[in-house]
Amino acid sequence: MIKTFSKVSLVAGLVIASHSFAATEVNAKLGQNLKIMQDILQSSLGGENHSVVGRIQHSYLYGQGAAFRMDSNSGWFRHFVMPPMPPTAPVAPGAAAAVSANVAHAISISENGNSFSFNFDEEAVEAMVESAEAWAEQIQDQNEKLRDLREERRDIERDLRDYEREKRDIEFSAKVSKLDAEQQKKLKEINQKSEQLKTKLADLQKTLSAEEAVYNKQKAEQEKLAKQRQTELVAKVGQVFSTTLCDYGASLRDLKEQEFVSFQLSLSGRDSAKDHYWVIKKSDINQCVTGKIDAPALLKKASYYQY
Repeated sequence: MIKTFSKVSLVAGLVIASHSFAATEVNAKLGQNLKIMQDILQSSLGGENHSVVGRIQHSYLYGQGAAFRMDSNSGWFRHFVMPPMPPTAPVAPGAAAAVSANVAHAISISENGNSFSFNFDEEAVEAMVESAEAWAEQIQDQNEKLRDLREERRDIERDLRDYEREKRDIEFSAKVSKLDAEQQKKLKEINQKSEQLKTKLADLQKTLSAEEAVYNKQKAEQEKLAKQRQTELVAKVGQVFSTTLCDYGASLRDLKEQEFVSFQLSLSGRDSAKDHYWVIKKSDINQCVTGKIDAPALLKKASYYQY
């Protein structure tokens, strides 16, 4: 029985092995399609040539479709949760994929005679980073101020404990024998210095409480703004994704009609943050490319979820 089982296992293993080596070939043109779309999405969301812009990656699941992923922890998206930027010039409808429409840096992609050109606002990206860094510096300065105040409080409390210990020693001596003039003078100095330190400690605690209130208010505002900016970021990515597929979805000509195109915005690394996903049918993309529906309608057709 054992030998029979071993033979069956061996045969099954050989069958599995033979199938594993006979991998399905993916159309090479499809890989080119996905690379083109990756570059288009990259440029639409800012352009990979700029050092502060995160990089988009793509993959393909056989029979399912194409998947694009961007990590918001790298690139300028991580600054999106910082204070708002001054308003910029409105983006023209035909340039909805661009970050904004001020001073632009051009990126061009060509394939099979077709040329795509994109712009992103380098000044707006730099301004966003500078604003985020200024906000972070403000929080850091407040942190350092609190740390200095708490350290000063610890020093005063330590000095008070030292004086209290000296005072107890002198008072213990007074129980054994009468204090001499030097001891009495010392006790008086200790009492005076202790009272001065207690007053200083009380004033310091008031200052510390006020500064902690400022810090807590800043943190609360930052958290509120972070949530608002994250909401704006997710909405922006969804809009860019659908608009880009509408405008340039024809470049995915080798992706099958029944397959899907998905985009993952990774927010990993943030407390209780979930990744955001948009999944769109290739057939719906084709409808948008041919003008039967527009980009907002395509976005509504997308399956959107968080995980």
